[in-house]
Amino acid sequence: MKVIVMSDTHDNKLFFEKLGEWIKLNGITTVIHAGDHIAPFTVDWTEKAGVKMMYGVLGNNDGEYRLLHRKYEEKGWSLKDYLNIVELEGVKIAITHGTDLDMPFLLAETGRYDIVIYGHTHKMHEEYIGKTLLLNPGEACGYLTGHMSFMILDVKSRDIEKVIF
Repeated sequence: MKVIVMSDTHDNKLFFEKLGEWIKLNGITTVIHAGDHIAPFTVDWTEKAGVKMMYGVLGNNDGEYRLLHRKYEEKGWSLKDYLNIVELEGVKIAITHGTDLDMPFLLAETGRYDIVIYGHTHKMHEEYIGKTLLLNPGEACGYLTGHMSFMILDVKSRDIEKVIF
């Protein structure tokens, strides 16, 4: 199973339009979002882009958290405040925003998760800590780097493809 891993979308409508085009070509419709959606309407933009399932966490800039939770719930998606633990194809994945920059590394160091995903820094990062794959997909919004980025994760093989618009 392949999933889109993204973070820090920060209301960038152009990103969601490009993501929709990308999904039409590639057919991957499950997303892991590591926080900083910003406005709840971005959840609707995500669905309009073709996403069928999304697992997410809140980021430090997500203000309307009650409405974000409601939008996720209406779609049957999964949103947690700080830490979302999901299991896909028997692979245990921890999702956090990473506002506390030690948190993703500490989660990986426990060895309790196969994959730990975080955002917040707006910088792509990929490394193994023991047997745990630690990932940051960079910034989907492109505001700091000038590049809208996300990753494609093959959950079983843990192969990563970086996508940059």
